[in-house]
Amino acid sequence: MTPENASRINSYFIESLGRGLKVLSLFSTESPTLSLNDVTQRLQLNKTTAYRLLYTLENLGYIRRDAETRRYQPTLEILRLGFVVLNQLEVRQIAAPYLRQLVDDVQETVNLAVLDQHEVVYIDRVGSKHMVNVYRPIGSRLPAYCTSTGKVLLAFSPPEIVERAIEATSWQQLTERTIVSPEAFRKNLALIRRRGFADSYGEMIPELSAVSAPIFQNNGQVIAAVNISVPTHRTTYERLVNELGPRVVKTAQQISQAFGYHSDVTAQAKRKIR
Repeated sequence: MTPENASRINSYFIESLGRGLKVLSLFSTESPTLSLNDVTQRLQLNKTTAYRLLYTLENLGYIRRDAETRRYQPTLEILRLGFVVLNQLEVRQIAAPYLRQLVDDVQETVNLAVLDQHEVVYIDRVGSKHMVNVYRPIGSRLPAYCTSTGKVLLAFSPPEIVERAIEATSWQQLTERTIVSPEAFRKNLALIRRRGFADSYGEMIPELSAVSAPIFQNNGQVIAAVNISVPTHRTTYERLVNELGPRVVKTAQQISQAFGYHSDVTAQAKRKIR
C-alpha cells in the first residue's frame, strides 16, 4: 500500500465510530456487563471520552445502564442486528431442511455452528420434542477445545488456524474428560480426521454429550459443523459414536453436496492438513 493510499484510507476513517464499535466488542460471555472504569481501562481512554461513547450508544438504544449497579449491558437491538447477519448466511438457509430431517430421524436436538478463532458460534438450532433437551441459544459462543463442534471444525482447518486456536485457548479442566493439553488435543484432531466426526462425552459439562461432523463447500474448505446434542443420561458412549456419529456424518455430507462438494476435493483437503 502506497503512503498516498494509506493517507486516503485514514482520511475516510471515522475515529469516534471506530471507538464506539470497540466498546460494543468488549461485551462477551465472560463480560456481559461493563462499568465506565472497565471501558476506560480496556480501551485506554480518558473517562470523559469513555462516558461520551457509552452515553451515545445508550441513547441510540444499543446498550442500557442499570441504575443500581451503574453497569452497562447490550440491548435486544444488538441481537436484532446479529440476526440480520445470520439470516444472510447461505449455509444456514441451505442446511435448514437437512437439520429438520435429522431431528425427525434421531429425536434429539440438532445445531449448526461455525468457527470464530478459538470459539464456536451457534447459528441455528432445531430442538427435539423431549421434555428434557439441550438448549443452546442462537449466537451462543463456546470454547472450541471442549466441544464436538469446535474440535471437528479445527480438525479440518488448515494447520495455521489450528495452531492459532491452540495458542489462544485457556486450557481448563472442566470435567474429568476434558482435554487439557495441546499435545493431546492434536492427537484427538488426528483421530477426528480419520473417522470423519468428533464426539464430546461430558467434556464441557458432565450432563451434555454430542457428536459433530464437518460441512464443506465445493473447494473442500470446511465452513460449518452439524451437531447432535443429547443429555448424557439419555445415551451411552457406544450409542453416541456408533449410532449418532454416522447419522450426523450423513447429514453433513448431504449439506456439503448441496454446496457442490465431492469426496475427491475433501480427500485433497485432508491430505493438506495432515
